[in-house]
Amino acid sequence: MRIWKANVIALFTLIAGVAGTANSIARAVEAPEAVVRQLSESKGAAPAVGEAAGQLSQQQTEEGAKLLLKAEPADGQIVLTWASTTAPKSPEETPSNYVIHYGTEPNAYGNKVDAGLAATFRLQNLTNERPYFVRVMGYNADRKLVLASEEMRVIPTAPDASASSLERAFARQSPTLLDKLEPTPLNRSLRQFGYEFFKNSLASLAVTENLPVGPDYVVGPGDSIRIDVWGSFTARYEPTVDRNGEILIPRIGPVKLWGLTYGQAREAIDKALARYYKGYELNVTLGSLRTIQVYVVGEVETPGVYSVSSLATVVNALAAAGGPSKNGSLRSIRVSRPGTESRSIDLYDMFLNGDRSNDVRLQNGDTVFVPVIGPVAAVAGEVRRPGIYELKGATPLSRLVAMAGGITAAGDTGRIQLERIEGNNARVVLDYEPKGSDLEAELSRVELKDRDMVTVFPVFDAVRKVVTLAGNVTRPGPYQLKEGMRVRDILPGPSALLPESYLESAEITRLALPEYRREVVTFNLRAAMQGDPKENLPLQEQDTVRVFSRADMLEKHTVSISGAVLNPGSYEYFPRMTVRDLVTVAGSPKRNAFLGSAELTRIDVNDDGARATRLDVNLEKAMAGDPDHNLPLQTDDVLIVRSIENWLEASDRFVTLRGEVKFPGTYSIAKGERLSSVIARAGGYTEHASLKGAKFTRRSVREEQQRRMDEVIARTEQDVYRKQAELSSVAASREELEATKAALDGLLRSLAKLKTTKAEGRVVIRLAQGEALARSPYDLELEGGDELYIPPTPSVVSVMGSVYNPTSFLHIAQRDVAYYLERSGGATRDAELDDMYLIKADGSVFSRQQSSFGIRWDDYARRWTFGGFLSSPLEPGDTLVVPQKLERIAWMREIKDITTILAQVAVTAGVIIAAGL
Repeated sequence: MRIWKANVIALFTLIAGVAGTANSIARAVEAPEAVVRQLSESKGAAPAVGEAAGQLSQQQTEEGAKLLLKAEPADGQIVLTWASTTAPKSPEETPSNYVIHYGTEPNAYGNKVDAGLAATFRLQNLTNERPYFVRVMGYNADRKLVLASEEMRVIPTAPDASASSLERAFARQSPTLLDKLEPTPLNRSLRQFGYEFFKNSLASLAVTENLPVGPDYVVGPGDSIRIDVWGSFTARYEPTVDRNGEILIPRIGPVKLWGLTYGQAREAIDKALARYYKGYELNVTLGSLRTIQVYVVGEVETPGVYSVSSLATVVNALAAAGGPSKNGSLRSIRVSRPGTESRSIDLYDMFLNGDRSNDVRLQNGDTVFVPVIGPVAAVAGEVRRPGIYELKGATPLSRLVAMAGGITAAGDTGRIQLERIEGNNARVVLDYEPKGSDLEAELSRVELKDRDMVTVFPVFDAVRKVVTLAGNVTRPGPYQLKEGMRVRDILPGPSALLPESYLESAEITRLALPEYRREVVTFNLRAAMQGDPKENLPLQEQDTVRVFSRADMLEKHTVSISGAVLNPGSYEYFPRMTVRDLVTVAGSPKRNAFLGSAELTRIDVNDDGARATRLDVNLEKAMAGDPDHNLPLQTDDVLIVRSIENWLEASDRFVTLRGEVKFPGTYSIAKGERLSSVIARAGGYTEHASLKGAKFTRRSVREEQQRRMDEVIARTEQDVYRKQAELSSVAASREELEATKAALDGLLRSLAKLKTTKAEGRVVIRLAQGEALARSPYDLELEGGDELYIPPTPSVVSVMGSVYNPTSFLHIAQRDVAYYLERSGGATRDAELDDMYLIKADGSVFSRQQSSFGIRWDDYARRWTFGGFLSSPLEPGDTLVVPQKLERIAWMREIKDITTILAQVAVTAGVIIAAGL
C-alpha cells in the first residue's frame, strides 16, 4: 500500500519536474529505487511475466554479443550458420555446447534445441509465412553463457507453387555429416489415385457432340442424315430417321436404316437412288445425332438417368454423373445391356497405360454400375507418384510400385517397409531388405493385402565421399574425396587463398569413428602447401578444412586520434605509419586546431610491465614532413589534437532570450560570458516582466532529466508487472481478479502516455535587476543552446487535486493558502491534507512538511516567516496541489484508483506547464 503510494508520488514529482525543476527530478529517481527494493524484499512476490526471457537478454548484454548469426529461410525451416568473432582466451571462455532459442515473439523463446558444437543447424517443422525470432547461445562446460548472438527475425517461405517436386529436390542443398541433421518427417498426406480425372466432367461431356463418326456407328431413330447428290442431277436431302427406323427421300420413297452401321446406311441409300437415276455422285454424312438414355448407379457422385449422345462411352456417362465417388471402384465398373452379358471395365488401363480399348460405346437403356471400392494399398515416400491405389486380384508389391511410377533415384532400395493390419486386431510393420540384384523379382514375391501401407524411405541426406573446404578461400564448398587425398590436393598454393589468409594455422574438423565424435586437428598451412609431410595431413571422409583470415587469428593493431580533426576515432595500424598519415586518414585538422603542439601518448612494454610516455609534436611541422615531428607510429599510439584557446563550436555560440526583454532574440556569446551580460545586451527587462516566473532551460540538463525520467518510468512499469504476477495468489474472487487486471492495464496505458512526455531541462533561477543579478549566484555562465523566457506578470493562481472545484483564481495580494483552498470548495474526504504542496512560479516546490512547526526560512525573501502552511501567501503563477489519500484504500482496489490518479496527474501537469509559461 505504501509502496504504491511512493510510486505514485514519484510519478507525480516526475511530471512536476517536466514543468520545471531539476531538483524534483532527482527526488523522483530516488523514490522508485526504494519501491523496487521494498518489492524485492516483500514476501510471496511472484516473478514477473517473461522474467526468464528478460534474464536471458540481460545475461547476453552482460556477456556481449560475440556470435555472428546468419539465418536463411526455407520451406518450413530455417538454416542457421554462426561463427565466433573472437577467439577464446581461456578454457572458461571456450563453448562446449550451442543452444538455439527460438519462438514467435521477440525476447520470448518458448523453444530451445541443443546443437552441440555444430556451426550450422536446420530448424524444421516450422510454419511458413510466420515470423520466428532466433538467438544462438554458447555455453561452457559449467553451463555458463560465454557467447551469444543478436536476435534475428526470420520468416520461413513456402515453396514456389509452380515448382515440381523434382525442382524442389534439386534446389535443396545437401548437408554433410558435420551438419546437425534431423530426419525429415514422412509425408503421409496421400490422395486416392484416378478420381481427379472426373473433375472437369461437364467440359468433357460437351465435346462429345462434335466428335467424328466412325463406319461402325449404328444408325437409329433420331439421327439426322445429310444426302448430297450431283452429276446427272443435283439434290440435297436432310431427312431424320423416324421411329420406324426409316428415312423418306422425295421421288424415291422410304429407305430402312435402323440397325445398319454408318457404312451400311450409305450403301442402302445408294441402292435406292440407283433404281431411278444413273450417272450421279453421292455423299452421305450424319448431321445431328440422337440422344440416348443410360442409367448410372452405384457409388457415383450423382446417380440417375442421363441423356447422352449416341457416341457416348462409359467414361462419358460417368463424367456426366460427376464420376465415381471416393468410395466407388475404378477397376470393376460393370455395363449391363438387355439381352447381353454384362461387361466389366477397369479404368486403370486408361489412367496408367492410356488404353481405351475397353471403353464400351453405350446404347439406349444401358446401365453403368459402380460398385463399392475394393481392396486398396498406399505407397508413400520416394516413388514418382505417391498415392492410394485400388487392388484387383492378387497384386504383388512390385505391381504397386509400378503403378506408383517406380522408385525414384533418391529412394533407398535397401529398406522398403510395409505396414499391415493383421487379423483385424493388430497393426504390424514388415521390413523388406532386398539382397539380390533383381529388385523387381524379390518384390514380386510379396503379395499385398487390403489397407497395406508401403513406404519407400529416402537415402540418407548427408553427402558421402566428400571433404569440404571453408573459410578464407577462393573456391569454398564440397570436393570429392579421392584415395590418398591430402591437404595440398585441395589447397595447392596461394592461388587457392583469399588475401589476408592466416598461414600459420588452419584446422580440420572431422568425425572420429566409431561414434562419429567431432574432433579438431590443427596444422601449419604454410608448411602443408610447401609439401611438409608432417603438416600435409591425409584427409578422411566428411572432413572440413577451414582456413582463417588474419583478422580472425591476430589481434587487430590500431592507432587513435582525437580532438580537433574531422573524423576522430581509431584506425588500423600499418607498418611505417607516421603522424601525418594518421592525421590524413582522420580527414585533416579543423580550422580551430592548435597546430603548434599536439600530444602523442605511447605505451612501452618491457619486462617490468607497461609504461605510458607522452611526446610533444608540432603538428604544423609534422604535416610538412619534418622528420623530427612526423614521427613513426607504434601500435596503440594516441594522438590528441588540441583546440585553440577560447574556441567555441557553432552549436555552443548562441543563446536565446524570449518574452519580456526589450530586444528578444538569439545572441552570440563568448566563452565565460554570464547571464547578466546577455540580459544587458538585450536592453534589460520590460516593465511587465515577471522575474519570479522566469524559466531558464539548458540542453545538458534536459538530456540528464530525460534519462532519469526514462529510468523512473521503466522501474514503475516493472513494479506493475510484479503486481500482475501477484494477483492470482491473493485475489479474493474471480471478479476482483478481472477488475484488478483491467485496472493494471489502464495503469500501463497511462505509463505509455507518460513515455511521450519530454523533459524541458529547466533550472530554477531567481532573476534580479541590474547589478543585483551580477552579484548573485544565479548569474550563470552560459552554454550554447541555453534559453531564457521571462513571462509577463501573471494574474492568477491555481488549485488542483482533491478539491471540489479544481480551477484558477484571480490573484489577490496577501491572500494565503487557506483562502484559495476555501474558494475551491475545500478538500474532499479522500484528500491528503498533510501532503499538500505549492509549486511556485519559478518551478520550486514548498510542501506542508517543510512548515510543520509554523516557522520556516523564506529563501527568496531572505527572512524567517511565521505561521503554518495554510497561512502561506500565494504569489501570481503559484499552484496549490492537494493529493489523494491512499492509506484507507485496500491494496487490491488501490490499483484501480491509481489509474484515476495518473489521469489527474496528467491533467494537472498540463495546467502546471501552462501556468509556468
